[in-house]
Amino acid sequence: MINTVLKKGEHIYQLSESVVNSEDSGMLKVYGISIIGKDQKAEITDISDNFHFVSSLFELIADEELYPEHLYDVVEDFLSDHWPEPLPLIITSDSPSIA
Repeated sequence: MINTVLKKGEHIYQLSESVVNSEDSGMLKVYGISIIGKDQKAEITDISDNFHFVSSLFELIADEELYPEHLYDVVEDFLSDHWPEPLPLIITSDSPSIA
């Protein structure tokens, strides 16, 4: 299981691996990033099942010393730059419900 932790400045950056149960693909290994700051934490556990893609994003985020409050916007921009067409939504048992 991958779990990379890097401390830069006031923040701790973590690249993690988890397994989700996808209705289409069954058990699927996915990768995510979290940022822990002094007063805030942001985490996206299932950015992609492509390790190299998430790893390169993780390196960019850590190099730029991104603040936790910007994680969601940066990941969204990074995904839209690499996949201009909408990605199919993968519903997992761990996914939050959409209201």
